[in-house]
Amino acid sequence: MSKNLLRTLGEETIYSAKGHFKSSDLRRIQVKSTIWICALLSVLGIFIEDVTNGKWISGLSFFGTMALLMWNEGDEKSYRENHKECGEEYLSLHKKIREAYLLKTTTDEEIKKLSTKVRTLDSQKSKPDIPFLARKWAQAAIKKYNETNNWFVK
Repeated sequence: MSKNLLRTLGEETIYSAKGHFKSSDLRRIQVKSTIWICALLSVLGIFIEDVTNGKWISGLSFFGTMALLMWNEGDEKSYRENHKECGEEYLSLHKKIREAYLLKTTTDEEIKKLSTKVRTLDSQKSKPDIPFLARKWAQAAIKKYNETNNWFVK
């Protein structure tokens, strides 16, 4: 019974850790893509022969850049760092759970402590949500591409 609980906890923590890391990666990709698209639109606006269309495209690029700056203000500024920190916490806990699973001397009390730590981490109000796309990306990374040591699978 305790080995099953450790496998379940291990699976939950690795999915959460990977999901937070992929959320950070997804935001980085979104920001870089937005910057490059706005830069390309600016250059395109310069070279379009029709002045009116060129101004519209350049204006669109300008507003896209302004939207990106406003989007990254406030809480969004530390979005990636928050996801990385949360991912590191889950990964550290996952390693402790894996160690407990592999050791023959793990007691039920130690397993209960690990389970409590997982529940505590799961219920943190400051923990950022994992977006749907990052969650699916993490699932594919674990199941399809074997980016992790899937010791918890029977």
